[in-house]
Amino acid sequence: MEKNNKNDKLRDYLLKNPEKLRGDYSYTAKMFDSTYEAVRMQARKLRAAFDEELKAASYSSAEVPEEKVITNEQKDSLLVSVENSSRVKSLDDLISNCKVDLSTWEVDWFDIGTYEVTGFDNDRKPVTVTMYRTKAKFKKIDIWKNLPQLKEDLKQDLFDSFQSYALKPTYNTDKEEGEGYLLEIGAYDLHLGKLGISGDNYNLDVARDRLFSAIRSLFHRARGFKIEEIVFVVGNDFLNIDKAHPFNSTTAGTPQGNNVSAYEAYRFGRKLLVECINALAKQAPVQVVVVPGNHDEESMLHMGDALEALYEQTPHVTVDNSRPLMKAYKYGECLLIFDHGHRVKNYKNLASVISQRFRDVWSSVRHIEVHRGHLHSLKSSIMGQVEELNGIAVRHLGSMSPTDQWHDDSGYLSTTKRAHAFVWHKKDGMQCEYYYNVPVK
Repeated sequence: MEKNNKNDKLRDYLLKNPEKLRGDYSYTAKMFDSTYEAVRMQARKLRAAFDEELKAASYSSAEVPEEKVITNEQKDSLLVSVENSSRVKSLDDLISNCKVDLSTWEVDWFDIGTYEVTGFDNDRKPVTVTMYRTKAKFKKIDIWKNLPQLKEDLKQDLFDSFQSYALKPTYNTDKEEGEGYLLEIGAYDLHLGKLGISGDNYNLDVARDRLFSAIRSLFHRARGFKIEEIVFVVGNDFLNIDKAHPFNSTTAGTPQGNNVSAYEAYRFGRKLLVECINALAKQAPVQVVVVPGNHDEESMLHMGDALEALYEQTPHVTVDNSRPLMKAYKYGECLLIFDHGHRVKNYKNLASVISQRFRDVWSSVRHIEVHRGHLHSLKSSIMGQVEELNGIAVRHLGSMSPTDQWHDDSGYLSTTKRAHAFVWHKKDGMQCEYYYNVPVK
């Protein structure tokens, strides 16, 4: 009984003298004929109970300051601090209570400090509470280095929705009477993400509308031919930038103005190409030819790999993502060659390059054409005879890309924005060329 009385007196003393809860344990032990360790344990119990007692206590605003949350978000950093708090005591508490999105931000550094505040409960007994000051700085996650997030995004975009992409042809697969034709569709130099000048506003949705309008128009106008195959040429600066660090740039590092990040443009572009391929595959078997450009060489190789994986179980959709960058497709006695144009810049050298690169089919074709992008303008030329062939036509095709500041400053203002389609006969070569001109507003 005497021991309990001694403990009660010790407890009352500590409550009335809260400054003794954190020191002078030897002095207090002598006052109550106790030990240093016994006083320290009693003080620790009282301090641990203060947080719970605070919930039932009533304090004036002058005694206990209100909790303050401060958030400062910049382009690549986020600073969050919580002051005067009895509930936010750790980094996890701060992330949870301040709703920091860890898919966008990662912790750069954090700091936690404490201090004591003494108030009075309803019985006017002193209560000392430990308050927390928590601060953390977050930095923007580099999505290209966040492999788990990239994996989840790819899984969501491709594999979780794979059944919707497991295409079955809706066109008539029975052999129809009459000769068949090949339709080649090329929407060159789309430059997804590019920042256009005022008056030529451009964003991802505008680019999508232009591409879909072009494909619908070109296919509709070619409907008079019995289309038995479609060649869909993708790439050719489909994306405006290839790299995001240390700044937005092409594959070679030339700075570019973009209205979205490289990652946003890539994901949007991948979904856009899938939509286009699916739409074309409802009409005829599709050969997708991936031609990387000088703006998107690495990204388009990755894009082509994703398309190959997606359509590997779809027999009537084939993706050519092979090297070298110059590709060819043989249709009867026609050889269609696709090349962006930034590597072999002098088209007069193309004859020797083609005769060596495609020598396995060189002697079996009568019509050869090279279709190139890169120049954003329409240009055609005929090269001289090569061996027994009648000649090689080299066509520099137009672009649906907007006018950016560099082109505007350089005076390239009058080029018509367009996409192209060609109809091919197996023996007689090209039969028709169609233009889709972007409407002028």
